[in-house]
Amino acid sequence: MAATPALLELVSVGRRLAGRAVLHDVSFSLRRNDVLGLLGVNGAGKSTTLAIIGGVLQPDTGRVCIDGKNVDDDGHTMRDRIGWVPESVSLWPELTVAEALDACGRLRGLARGARKTAIERELARLDLTGIAQRLCGQLSLGQKRRVGLAQALLHDPDLLVLDEPGNGLDPVQAAQLRELIGKLSPRRGIVLSSHDLAEVEAMCHRVVILHDGRVHHDGALDGRRGQLDAQFRAIAAQPASAAA
Repeated sequence: MAATPALLELVSVGRRLAGRAVLHDVSFSLRRNDVLGLLGVNGAGKSTTLAIIGGVLQPDTGRVCIDGKNVDDDGHTMRDRIGWVPESVSLWPELTVAEALDACGRLRGLARGARKTAIERELARLDLTGIAQRLCGQLSLGQKRRVGLAQALLHDPDLLVLDEPGNGLDPVQAAQLRELIGKLSPRRGIVLSSHDLAEVEAMCHRVVILHDGRVHHDGALDGRRGQLDAQFRAIAAQPASAAA
């Protein structure tokens, strides 16, 4: 019997930005139920990789597959299965939280009844019900990030892509995020980038470490606290030309 394809697979992905190669032959995969941490120093290519997975950028070389199917072969359908939260969440400042979610649901093509159900579900799940009628322009950074996550979850995607999801969250909210990730992962795959290695250890099953736009490590976390910090520092300390 043929093996079930990975939910997400990057195959030899390369990308140039502003005339400079920022990703070189990046390959890794993610199965449903897994949470993968994407790590690297600033400029390593994390955000570019996440933007390519989320469909915001296209690779110059290589391919991105969902359930074994090339995203470019049916981009609209495949990207409907992805929820993407960038590091800087863009919201309409003149809309309330509920209105912003409704607008996002309309853009996703959700019918009126489905939108209402999805909005109520995400307001409750992300503890946003109490600020549903507040203008987005009046929200704190942490509240904006939670609204951005609610937008990404409205259509119940198979793959969730999070760029620095803990930014702007206080310790209580960060703990709630870890709990939420744990509840979401059994039904989908999650890729997240974070500068907080303790957060990655707490939430992720595997890590991919990028260095100079290349995959330098891809493996499961071994459960030993602090081991990831030592591993990350060793890779980050190497000259860019030494990346494999």
